[in-house]
Amino acid sequence: MLELVPPGLNIDFVSKARFFITVSLLIIVLGVISLIVRGGLNQGIDFSGGTLVQLRLSQPADLGVIREALTALGIGTAVVQQYGDEREALIRIAQHTAAGQDIGHQVQHTLQDRLGGQPIELRRVEVVGPQASADLRQRALFALFYATLGTVAYISGRFEGKWFISVSLATSLFVVTYGLTQWFPGISPAVLIVVALLVSTAFNVLLQLHFALAALVAIYHDVLITISFLSFLHIEFDLQILAALLTITGYLLYDTIVVFDRIRENMRRQRQEHFPAIVNASINQTLSRTVLTSGHTVLVLLALYLLGGKVLHGFAFALLIGMLSGAYSTVFIASPILVYWHRLTANLQAGALSFGMGRSHRAPR
Repeated sequence: MLELVPPGLNIDFVSKARFFITVSLLIIVLGVISLIVRGGLNQGIDFSGGTLVQLRLSQPADLGVIREALTALGIGTAVVQQYGDEREALIRIAQHTAAGQDIGHQVQHTLQDRLGGQPIELRRVEVVGPQASADLRQRALFALFYATLGTVAYISGRFEGKWFISVSLATSLFVVTYGLTQWFPGISPAVLIVVALLVSTAFNVLLQLHFALAALVAIYHDVLITISFLSFLHIEFDLQILAALLTITGYLLYDTIVVFDRIRENMRRQRQEHFPAIVNASINQTLSRTVLTSGHTVLVLLALYLLGGKVLHGFAFALLIGMLSGAYSTVFIASPILVYWHRLTANLQAGALSFGMGRSHRAPR
């Protein structure tokens, strides 16, 4: 078996977790500020609705001339930018009365007239109506939510044997959220999902689902880190990015399971060891596999980002950030949270025990 990490390595990851958690919180806070300043994510046509027109000119695209042509057509609210090389132009038009391919051909012919008959190729036209975009936004949010619920249910059953509790909680939240959207169509799905995730987190704490809680927080971390970088660089959020986020949650689950499995095995073998030492040993023992799998995935994604063309840049970038964050969060977020939660639980139990013993000593004979 190939090992990049020498056997017997013993890095104290848990003691360094506070620094990395602080860095993650700083990135997430800056990401939230960026979202507020920018007015939200740069939503693509899939989620904002409208028409996307891609043109290829025979000469370098003059964006000013293209904007003049759009104004002549009565299209004032449009975003024009170069796409790929300097001869490609991408036009994003807000909701417009023109339907289907007509608006694309109108832009093409008007621009040809302004450029003296220069041949212009209409590469693609995508039209998404307001109802369809609203429906896609809602489905995207619920896809992420249900994927997270499924992950929590699996982790709880897989590592803690609480299949009934975890599946019952996930099913109840699924039924409630789905039912509310059917009974109250006007309810904001974002608010509903945030409340449901907070409830799920609270139940994980109350029911002491340690592994599920750590995995859930790591999922929050990876999704928020990825969204923060999308906001920093103003990358368009579309269905491809959504697919990347769903892939990230699955990758995180796989990577986390490897480390959590080793922690559980070492808990049975080394019952006398302190829990932080067990977690550190487990991370070191699986570090070679983590580096190999994550490194191989990152190399593939770099190739996809650099060679896959402009269309795949956003998708590849989101996956790249998510995969790096997933490997990082397994070591510095999920595993330390297990240690902190174990320590908190032990302190509470010790406090309850000492309180009970104190009361028994004061009891009258």
